[in-house]
Parts: sequence; C-alpha cells; structure tokens
Amino acid sequence: MADAQNTFPDVSAPYRAFLAAMPKAELHVHIEGTLTPRQQWEIAARNGIRLPYGNIAEIEAAQTYEAPDAPTYLRKFLATYYARMDVLRTERDFCDIMVEYLRRCREDNVRYAEIMFDPQPHIERGVPFALLFEGLDAGRREGRAKYGVDSNFILSINRDRSLESAVAAMDDARPYRDRVLGFGIDSVEEDNPPAKFKDLYDRARAEGYRLTAHCDVDQADAVSHIWDCLELLRVERIDHGINAIEDARLIDVLRERAVCMTPCPTWRPIDREPRRVDRIRIMYDLGLKVTLNTDDPGLFTSGTMGTMLPPVAVIGAFTPRDMVQFMRNAFEGAWLPAAERARYIAELDGFAAGLEAESSALGQ
Repeated sequence: MADAQNTFPDVSAPYRAFLAAMPKAELHVHIEGTLTPRQQWEIAARNGIRLPYGNIAEIEAAQTYEAPDAPTYLRKFLATYYARMDVLRTERDFCDIMVEYLRRCREDNVRYAEIMFDPQPHIERGVPFALLFEGLDAGRREGRAKYGVDSNFILSINRDRSLESAVAAMDDARPYRDRVLGFGIDSVEEDNPPAKFKDLYDRARAEGYRLTAHCDVDQADAVSHIWDCLELLRVERIDHGINAIEDARLIDVLRERAVCMTPCPTWRPIDREPRRVDRIRIMYDLGLKVTLNTDDPGLFTSGTMGTMLPPVAVIGAFTPRDMVQFMRNAFEGAWLPAAERARYIAELDGFAAGLEAESSALGQ
C-alpha cells in the first residue's frame, strides 16, 4: 500500500520500540480486507484477470474517496472491498493472503488473532465454500508453523444479502464447524437491523458458535442496534460499537456484562489523524472492555498494528500502561480456552513488569 501521507505528532523512539515489542492480540480484522493493492495486482496477473487499473498506484488512488455521511461512506468503502476480493479464485489465493497476514502479525508481535471471513460474495461469483475455506485454513496452519501466530476464524454474514444466502452459507460451513470459532454479521446496516438475523443467531448459538456483531460508527439507529445486538441476538462482543457512549444506561450494561468492544482507529490518506480516537478515549475512560484493531489493513493507510498503534497512542494521550491495558482487554476478550488465555496474559504481564520505572525513559 502507499506510504502514509498523513502528518501526525512524533512518537518518541523508546515509546515506538515499546509498542513494537508489546505482545498483542487482534479481534477485529477481515481477511479479505488485508489484501493490499500489490497483492491484488499480483494475484490478478497470476489468475489472468484484467483489472480496470493500469498499475498499483491507480489501485491505491481508487481507495481515496469522500462521502457526505457515514452510511454513504460505508457503502462506498464496501464497494471497493467487494471489488478487491474478486481476484481471489483459487485455494492458493486464499492461502496466500492468510499467510501474508500472519507474517505481518509476526512482524508486529501480534501473538493471536480472530479473523473474519465473508463467504457469500465468493459463493455468489462461483467460488465454492469448501475451496475458499480450505485455502484459508491451510494458510492458518502454514502461518502458525512459519511465524508462531495462533488464530481462529469468525464466519461473517453480510447484512445486505438475503437470508436465504446466509442460511446457505451456514449450511456450507457445517462440515467445518470444528474449525470456525465465531459467528457474526457485517456490511451495510441501513435497512438491515439486528432483528432480521435473530433466527440465524439462535441457530448459531445452538451450534456452539461464539457470537459477535458489527455496529458500525454513526450509522442510522446506531445506539438501538447495539441494544438489539445485546438483547435480541445475545452477542458476547460488539464490533466497533463506538456510539454506545451516547447512552449512559447502555454504558452501564456493557460495563456490567464486561462486553468486549472492538473499535478500529484507522485512517485514510485524506485524514488528518486517526479517526475516532477521541471517542475511543471516552470508552476507555468509562471502563469499557475496549480493544484496538486494524479492521481492513489493506484498504487503510493505517495498515497493520505496527503502523497504527504509535499515532493512536500519542493522539489519544494513552500511556504505555494504557496500551498494555488495551492488549489485556483483547486477550481477556478473546475466545480462548482458559489455559491459553492465561498464557498470553502472563506473557503480557511479564513484558509490562517494571513499566513504572521505564515510563520516564519512554517519554510518557
């Protein structure tokens, strides 16, 4: 992806090194959204696909657009997102993007990730569920062996596609149930309220999936949708969920239930700073179990954890101890067996030991 053109406040070298070395977990990333312009270009060439772009720079330029409001922006973003994934045709393609994401995780010291995948758009263009999933799972195994990064999958249903399509995707996923940990919904929220998916969530719960749902930022009825995800769909996690801060009673419920929240302080070339950091700061100060995530690192200038976290830390006035707490929230909110969770948290605690003495050296 193109080098960031944004100008953010400097991050001290010691603090940057601290953030790079900190053990991390990511709970909100879409594997199709990790596909970079260079990967899109190279996979298209390998598969003999002619793209409507003359070079990688033109693909990058097409990622920059504005919109008058959040729902319109989401639709524009998703149009790019779905067009990008059209180059993925073979098992090797899906394997390669998974391996490359996990390689970047290792570079950024992301120790564990829960990764969403969207089967419906692939199935609709003739790519069988079995092919795409076997490719992704092969990539997961290869990435674990090469880079030591553990990961799990979340089956994501697109809200703006038909319920019949969603049911078919769940049916296709059934033979792989032991390799898919979670279930959620994403994509266009306008005219697709949580209630539309209640029966699907009841089925997913009965089949043993862990449950999450997107409540994207500043969409219509954002607060009521969060309530519905909690009360109707009975989710354990809210993806994004930033508008929760507009409802004091909702904040109390989220805090009491220790619901994990997965906002994404990403940015684009047109952004003067990471987006939504001010509201993430409020979520954090209110005591919510909030985490930091990259969402679609191939489509945002913010990229992966390594490039995203330093500007977020400085602009949000988050101390090293705060950044450790974000990662503790992520490991605690991860859908891991107790022993594995304890192992990761012990690693994080070991890293953070003596942090008080180091704070002055970190410039914080």
